[in-house]
Amino acid sequence: MNDRYIFRYIIILVIIVSVLLSGAAMLLHPYQKRNEENEKYTNILKAAGIHEVNKKNVAQLFKQHCTSSVEGDLPMYIIDNQITVIPMNGNGLWGSIWGYLGIAADGKTIVGAVFDHKSETPGLGAEITTDDYQNQYKGKPIGEKVDAIAGATRTSKGVEEMIDRTLKLYLPYFEHEQ
Repeated sequence: MNDRYIFRYIIILVIIVSVLLSGAAMLLHPYQKRNEENEKYTNILKAAGIHEVNKKNVAQLFKQHCTSSVEGDLPMYIIDNQITVIPMNGNGLWGSIWGYLGIAADGKTIVGAVFDHKSETPGLGAEITTDDYQNQYKGKPIGEKVDAIAGATRTSKGVEEMIDRTLKLYLPYFEHEQ
């Protein structure tokens, strides 16, 4: 076997694999976008207190319950003309954290909260995704603090800072609505 044969074989193999991977990426892209959208809808509905959401009914439930939405500088989702759900982004210990906060029509009470993360420590900062942690926010007045996660001070402070910073942006909207 000569070196030319090996070199040609490698080049052909790389081209074939590249074409297959590119094709797979293009074919899967619509499914990935749909899954991202469904995850967003699921989190918005859960923050509004609607928990009977699954993969099959999430798009239908979102269309049924979301009476209006505003994208842009201050995105928000109005659920059943009563609950305003706002998206949030912040920083945890190891990476990005994000979530949605559902605010009651009075503009002062939290209906629900959903948080997620990119790379927080399992068993510590990653606990922000659990129902136990998220349920602490239900029924609390805006600005009232909740219990931090033991051993995850940086993530807990990140969630607190994320909520405070986001609410400062939205407070004029809630004050205007009352």
